[in-house]
Amino acid sequence: MHEIVYFESPGFAEVSRFCLELSGLEWKNTVVDWDGYMQLKEKGDLPWGYLPIIRSPDGIVAESNALLRYTGALAGLEPEDLFIRAKVDELVEVINGWREAFIPTFSIEDLDEKIAARQALFVEDGKMDRALKAISHVFEQSTTGWLANTESMSIADIKAFMDTFMMFSGQFDGVTADMLANYPSLLAFHEKMSNEPKVKKYYDNDDKARWVFRPDAFLDIGDSQHI
Repeated sequence: MHEIVYFESPGFAEVSRFCLELSGLEWKNTVVDWDGYMQLKEKGDLPWGYLPIIRSPDGIVAESNALLRYTGALAGLEPEDLFIRAKVDELVEVINGWREAFIPTFSIEDLDEKIAARQALFVEDGKMDRALKAISHVFEQSTTGWLANTESMSIADIKAFMDTFMMFSGQFDGVTADMLANYPSLLAFHEKMSNEPKVKKYYDNDDKARWVFRPDAFLDIGDSQHI
């Protein structure tokens, strides 16, 4: 059995939780609080000192992108063609790089300063504005409807979907859902992903923390650019 260990929030573990569900394998979702995390760290159960981790039949796997690739392979979401797989991984790395701009804002103690710093990322030509426009362009240019031009959903699509729209969930001061009105292609991507049967089934529940992954979550934000 596979066991994923992380906090209650979607955070860095959501993509792997979803992939494990799609794998059809038996798996366990273990939720810890801060004290639980510190206990794991003190016991030496965290290879690099951070969550999430997966306890697999062969040992512990750490680091969120490694977990995504591992669970994606278990779910059959990694292309067999090495070039296509490399293009999928390329997008995964690009999307992961967005955090380099966003994460430093968490250390800002003054709320007004934190909000201002985050909003500056989304203004015209700000770092997050460029990132969201870049992924919009990738979606627009796709001939299959999937980001890496795969024949079906890949881990790149899951990564982009969950990492992007979680930012607009309301839990991050200064980042609001109405900002998505500037990115109609992203709204179209959300429409596609949230209505994909496997995604729709997984989020067909009342979990308020994950409302951004459901169909019509951003229906009142603006018109999606149907592609």
